[in-house]
Amino acid sequence: NPTGTFTPRAEIARLHAGLPKSVLLVLDQAYAEYLSPEEDDAGLALAMTEANVLVTRTFSKIHGLAAERIGWGYACAPIIDAMHRIRAPFNVTTAGQAAAVAAIADTGFVDATRAHNDTWRGWFVEQIGQMGNAGLRAVPSKANFVLVLFEGKLTADAAYHGLMDAGYIVRWLPGQGLPNALRITIGTEAETHGVTAALRNLVEAA
Repeated sequence: NPTGTFTPRAEIARLHAGLPKSVLLVLDQAYAEYLSPEEDDAGLALAMTEANVLVTRTFSKIHGLAAERIGWGYACAPIIDAMHRIRAPFNVTTAGQAAAVAAIADTGFVDATRAHNDTWRGWFVEQIGQMGNAGLRAVPSKANFVLVLFEGKLTADAAYHGLMDAGYIVRWLPGQGLPNALRITIGTEAETHGVTAALRNLVEAA
């Protein structure tokens, strides 16, 4: 998901209702923990009642365990059984399992990370808005990143290389049909200020 956009529960329900029972609906909820409770898309509840829904989650995002390559899924027993039969043996390390269990219990870390992301994502979007006259536009995001569109003199290609030269690694997305966009992750306060300042410098120099 390079956009960070949000699909509400009514749309998820409509999509599922239109699928044949033989078609599996897979809901990748990698960023679900960044949503507020009222924004829950009800995908997990759907997987608990429907035989053709699989929900996947990861510990790589809000829990900060990307190096462990660990996640979890929920579906009816036959789907989980089929996944067990095709997965690689020993596909999750003992350390990864222990870290995941600890992460589930550490609700304070999740709450603090969500609050930090809400604050600095909002601030960053405001700063991009101030560069709107230069053709920069932020796509509304519910994730821990913002998709920035470059529709003026400064191209996404030039911004990507300029930010790399300034020490900021972002994602340029021509391979995903978005050659005019960069996906910029919300980092620490200092990092968010820094990448914003670097973008302003590139805009002014374009």
